[in-house]
Amino acid sequence: MGILSLNTDYEIRSRLQESHTEVVTLLIPEKMLLRFSPEQAKMLPKRIPSLLRKYGKYLTATKRLGKKAGKTLYQPSPGKMMMKRMNVRLNTGSWTFLGTLAQTHGVSRCYLFTYLLLLEELGVGDSIVRTMNEGGPTFHRCYSYILHLDLLENKVIRRLQCEPDGIFYVLEYTDWYPS
Repeated sequence: MGILSLNTDYEIRSRLQESHTEVVTLLIPEKMLLRFSPEQAKMLPKRIPSLLRKYGKYLTATKRLGKKAGKTLYQPSPGKMMMKRMNVRLNTGSWTFLGTLAQTHGVSRCYLFTYLLLLEELGVGDSIVRTMNEGGPTFHRCYSYILHLDLLENKVIRRLQCEPDGIFYVLEYTDWYPS
């Protein structure tokens, strides 16, 4: 009788920040693009890094956008609204972070980008940036996206683990300056 040995420790590793950018394609609803001038629309994908800085911590703490852990939610089908392709040069760090947040929420990168634009349009950033980031880091230090499949219990769970674990020790600026 022989032994069957399966190695499940394979992983892919690469640098998060590289010295070059990649061309990626985003699908954005035409309805969303019509809200911007042609010059503003052309600049939208370049706003991804700043939108991630502004909303990254917020997205780790907000209710997930998708409803089912076993599915990825995409934007409404083109039958209801036309989607426009936008090519953009983006660094791998921003693309990876956008993907991690999208996977955690159970949505596509394109869906999450459109959601970030909507948050910005509604002025959500103005109301949360100071509260979420003043005196504390804009980002957590480490992010781990976990897709947990429990075959015996018939469960699937998407989870995001962050370090530090949701608790930030922040300095209150008013306490820093002598009266």
